[in-house]
Amino acid sequence: MPKRLRDRTAKATPTITDEQWSAARRVAGELDKILDGAGPRQEAVARAAAELRLTTRQIYNLLARYRVTRMATALLPRAAETRRKRLSSDVEAIISTTLREQWLTLEAPPLAPVVAEIRARCEEAGLALPSYVSVARRIPALFGPEEIARKRSANPKHLLRLKPRPGYIHAAHPLDVCQIDHTPTDINFVEIVDGSGDFVGRPYLTIVTDVATRSILGFCLTLEKPSVLSVALCLAQAMCPKEAWLAARDLDYAWPMFGRPRLLVTDSAKEFKGYAFQRGCDDYGIRIRYRDRGRVHQGGVVERLLGKLNAVLATYPGSSGRSVADRDGYPAERRARLSFSDLERCIPLAVIDHNLQENSKTLKVPIKEWQQNSAGLPRFKDDPQQVLLSFLPRTERQLSPQGIGMFALHYYSPWLGVLVPQRDRLGKLEIRYDPRDISHVYVRDPETRQYRSVERRDGRLTSLTLWEFEAERARRRMANQRSSVEQVALRREIATIAAAAKPSKRQLRDAVRVAHAAAAVKPYSAMQPQEAATTEHPVRQKRTLPVEDW
Repeated sequence: MPKRLRDRTAKATPTITDEQWSAARRVAGELDKILDGAGPRQEAVARAAAELRLTTRQIYNLLARYRVTRMATALLPRAAETRRKRLSSDVEAIISTTLREQWLTLEAPPLAPVVAEIRARCEEAGLALPSYVSVARRIPALFGPEEIARKRSANPKHLLRLKPRPGYIHAAHPLDVCQIDHTPTDINFVEIVDGSGDFVGRPYLTIVTDVATRSILGFCLTLEKPSVLSVALCLAQAMCPKEAWLAARDLDYAWPMFGRPRLLVTDSAKEFKGYAFQRGCDDYGIRIRYRDRGRVHQGGVVERLLGKLNAVLATYPGSSGRSVADRDGYPAERRARLSFSDLERCIPLAVIDHNLQENSKTLKVPIKEWQQNSAGLPRFKDDPQQVLLSFLPRTERQLSPQGIGMFALHYYSPWLGVLVPQRDRLGKLEIRYDPRDISHVYVRDPETRQYRSVERRDGRLTSLTLWEFEAERARRRMANQRSSVEQVALRREIATIAAAAKPSKRQLRDAVRVAHAAAAVKPYSAMQPQEAATTEHPVRQKRTLPVEDW
């Protein structure tokens, strides 16, 4: 329990030491002489007090405890809660009330200021002042560990560790219960990148274990953090035969464990909560059980085997240790010498070695348990690529005459052209994609319900990872980015031109005034003499020449 939840002086009942037991036997021997002696009792008590270097009063107190049972156990040091209380009931009530009001709170204050408040209340009531130790010794007697954890901490882990968890993880048959989990490996690997530099890092390890046989069904080693992709790769290996995979890596060993789990126990990581993982499990008839808060201990099998594999890797150069203190200044990155491909060969060897080892507790060998109990298991002959596709990241897109648009790219294949006239009736198509290569996506055919690959419409089929593509787009966005002032500069100029083109109300009013002033009758026009009107000549009629027709 953390220090903030308990007092330093409030300790549990100590274990009886050999010295205390020897002292109790010695005192019991002297007290037997007093009780069984025939001489005067007072002289026998004085002789025992001198022998034990105690006072006669202490000898009489020990006699009162010992004569009832005549057992040395009665003379052992008594726990604080079994001792007779010497404080008055009023002081005890003040201690209990003040501790519950001011110490047993979510803020978890230290005990010293609470003791000061207790002493002040006792002084105001005219009672004896208890010491710090007296108050601290009453905490375990007044409050249980669960109540202290519940009232002085908001972290549910402190309360869970105090509750019993009886039973053990059990499965009757192979593949009845399987567990999956991830962890960073406790070793660094080194890779030469294009002959220009060395990359040193720690990969992530994902494994699937069978609870009944304690065998490891499959694993996945990735450079990226645990994701839907690492889960898909791990399950694809666990559910399918591994002979071809082992042969490709020159490993001539038996690894016969494979099959569809009936129940898969996982933690609450986001890759296990996603739609792609749940739909893939539903497709293969795998039930999911999450070990959420309060049930983390149900993943003990996979946690133990992850630690066992890491313990094997930690013995080789480049070990990162379990912690900074465990590494103890060891130059892990400088000492790394294994490549990623080397690790991919070392881990299956460690897995196969575990499957051949006898469990020191149950005396069972995982591979023998599998061979004896897996005869009745159904064989589905699942293809690794189909299993991988079923658990890869999933999305939906509407088909258009140009194909399918994803990641700001367009994908098209001739077999999609047949579906274009039916696109409104079909609705959205289910699509899976592999983040390691987005030059192709995998569309589920509405007729056969099988995934079919669709390439990029621009014809570029070079392998391209999703993170490379997104990084390049981010770089181009940064290169094309304009400042906020640049973005509004042209718009401001357009607004200025538009504002200048429209006359203001004052300008319109002045124009109207000028027109009215020009049309008004001027006094000077009336003062000018009138001129005689001139007669107009009549308009002379034009004579047209005759035109002869030929």
